[in-house]
Parts: sequence; structure tokens; C-alpha cells
Amino acid sequence: MKALVKRAYGALPFKQQLFSVLRLLPLPRSVFQHLHFKGVITVKVPGGAPFRMHHHGYMIENELFWRGLDGWEKVSARLWTSLCRNARNILDIGANTGVYALLAHAVNPRATVVAVEPVERVFRKLEANIALNGGRAYAVRAAVTDHDGEVVLYDTPDSEHVLSVSVNKEFLADTPGARPVNVPARTVASLAAQFGMGTVDLLKIDVETHEPEVLAGFREVLHRDRPSMLIEVLNDEVAARVEALIAGLGYERYNIDEVTWPPERTTTLSRSRHFNFLLCTPEVARSIGIA
Repeated sequence: MKALVKRAYGALPFKQQLFSVLRLLPLPRSVFQHLHFKGVITVKVPGGAPFRMHHHGYMIENELFWRGLDGWEKVSARLWTSLCRNARNILDIGANTGVYALLAHAVNPRATVVAVEPVERVFRKLEANIALNGGRAYAVRAAVTDHDGEVVLYDTPDSEHVLSVSVNKEFLADTPGARPVNVPARTVASLAAQFGMGTVDLLKIDVETHEPEVLAGFREVLHRDRPSMLIEVLNDEVAARVEALIAGLGYERYNIDEVTWPPERTTTLSRSRHFNFLLCTPEVARSIGIA
């Protein structure tokens, strides 16, 4: 019966047009999270050009349709928007369908924006979204790590779309259907060289516990440029390893709970309340009004 209802809902015409009208009402998330569709949506960007995305009926696009940038990861998105304005070279690592890369280009069309995603079926959606916005960001299919070459990625290929895959086998150890897949491996340093980035200014790193290896793959660049980083921290082990890699570089740490503004400054990294931390210099923190 559930499958029958789902098929019937999927066949309903004009859902996007109807929901565009309902969007004017203050519907709670408990309601609109079930009102999804497939089509192209436009996301408005404060102080920037809007960008467009293919809505495939999944959670992130649905949040953006109903609430815009106040929906999905609203504090992270606000920080990212501010950081992108003065960044020349930006990398979105673990880009999925490209929300952060598209937002970066919408805010700062002169920047070089590179989006990196290892899962082939998700990468195709990323490429389509970039093409939908004029193809002015770069898409690379790879897992970012501490070496170039090839790496084993643990994926759930029976799922049409996926938000969580990892090079770390333990991350998906208890997930039914998780299987190893060989994918290209790149470092931030080699990506920066490929795209002519004289400096690396800003990164979003969301690689499901593989963040320390990403940082290890551009240690010299990290020390030279001290880029701002929106980085996921899923557990205290990852936090400790990232701390060791940024020690002595003068970074401030901001714990993002996706509610509080400005985000709370902390002295050390730990498992985040909502997984994301901002790492930036005091000068950058002052420039975006959070210090």
C-alpha cells in the first residue's frame, strides 16, 4: 500500500506550481518535508545572483525550495556566503550536488570554484547543476585524500542518491549494502596546481571522518595560506587529528549549531553539535563580523 501511495503521489501533475503557492504560507517543516517534487528550482542569494538546481526529490533541495538559505545548514550557509565574497580560490570537497559550490559562484563570480565529488551517480547531478548555471565552476570526480592515484571508497550503490560515503571503511561498517568502489584520488595541493590557484583561500570539507587525510594532503599550502575552512567534525578522534594539523597556525575555532549567530568560539575542536566547525584567522573572523 505504501509503495502504491508513493507511485500515485509521484504521478500527480503540477506539484511544483502548487507548492510554489503553498510556499507563501508559514508551513512547518513537519509538513513541507513531505511535499517534494522533481524539477528545476531557483535559490535566492542575499547580496548575490540567484542560482538554479535540479530538484530530484531529495531532502537538501526540498529544504532550499521551501526555506531558501534559511533552510539547509543556514548558519553554515551564511558564513560561507560571507567568506566567499573575498576569496579568490575556493574548493568544495565532498560537494554532493554542489550547493556550496553554486553558492560560492553566485556570490563571487570572479573566483575560481572547484567542486569535488567521488560518487559517479552523484557527480553526474553535480555536473548538471553546474551546467544549469552556465558551467562557470569546475567539477572533478575524485576522493580528496593525502595522495594522488586511486583509493577505495565505501559506498551504498543500491541507493539512487547518497549523502554519506567515506574512504574510511569503519564509517559504514554497520550500514547494509555498503561496498568498496575504486575511485580516483586527489590532494588539495594537486587540485590547486591543476586549476592555477596561486593561493588556496577557502575550503568546505565534508568527507565523513576523512578530514585529517585531506588536510595532510596540502600541509605546505595550509601553512603558507592559512585558508578558511568550513569543516565537518563527526567525532573526537577526527577533532584531535585536525587539531594536530593546524597547531600553531593561529586559527580560531567556531562551533556551528545551525541556530546560534554568531557561532560560538571555542578553544579546541571536539565533536560538533551539528558537525560543522569554522576554522579561520582572527582577521577573517573580524572581517565577517563574528569576532
